[in-house]
Amino acid sequence: MVARNIQEQQQSQVQTKTRIRHVRNPITLGEKAIIGMVAVLTFVVLGFMVNNFATLYSMNQEVYQLEQTISNQQQVNEGLSLQVVELSAPDRILHIASEQLGMSLDDNKVKVVQN
Repeated sequence: MVARNIQEQQQSQVQTKTRIRHVRNPITLGEKAIIGMVAVLTFVVLGFMVNNFATLYSMNQEVYQLEQTISNQQQVNEGLSLQVVELSAPDRILHIASEQLGMSLDDNKVKVVQN
């Protein structure tokens, strides 16, 4: 009988130990939703920032290329203006007129026009 009492006491102790506890989750469903929305919003903002930086980089490259094109065109224009100055020299015009075209300069027939 004593053995039976001891055995019952052990079983009751085992039964009390196997009691199931319900532990609540420390993070609620609403908090999870808020965290998810913040994460999505962060990725969207980062995506816009990366897109903006990529656009700025491509625009800067285009500006640099246009500046190079402008610089090259300015050099061409300076060279052409030097050619204009060389080709419009009065001595050269007189030389071509008399040698190639057979013209002569008569000072009596020359009229000076002023603007």
